[in-house]
Amino acid sequence: MTTDNKKAPAQWRSSPPFYEHLGLILDALADGRSVIRLPFQKHFGNTRGEMHGGAVAALVDAAMSQAVRSTVDPGVAVATISMTLNYLAPAHGELACAGTVVRGGKSIVFAEAEVADGRGKAVCRATATYRVLPSK
Repeated sequence: MTTDNKKAPAQWRSSPPFYEHLGLILDALADGRSVIRLPFQKHFGNTRGEMHGGAVAALVDAAMSQAVRSTVDPGVAVATISMTLNYLAPAHGELACAGTVVRGGKSIVFAEAEVADGRGKAVCRATATYRVLPSK
């Protein structure tokens, strides 16, 4: 008897063209958790050759919003209300962001995220509040 333990690849709950533009890679998405990678590209760099903070912020928002979307019905829209980032260290190379829903509600959801570089060093922590928009 053969058992296939392979999981199906994670599927984006929404995929705006901006995600493709950034080259984001979805590694995991389920049950209020996501993991998304952002490969370093030269045009994402700042003047010191580190990943620009704006690129890190885009990664963080994508990871948290996808985590939120994994807790609502498909097709339900989600919008960022507020987001706070704390940059802990310069970000070098490919980054991975884990987004997690901390508390969900019918219309407001609170999430957090941590970004690590290729060596596993934490370079950013963030929190955000999202609005769950009613279906049309």
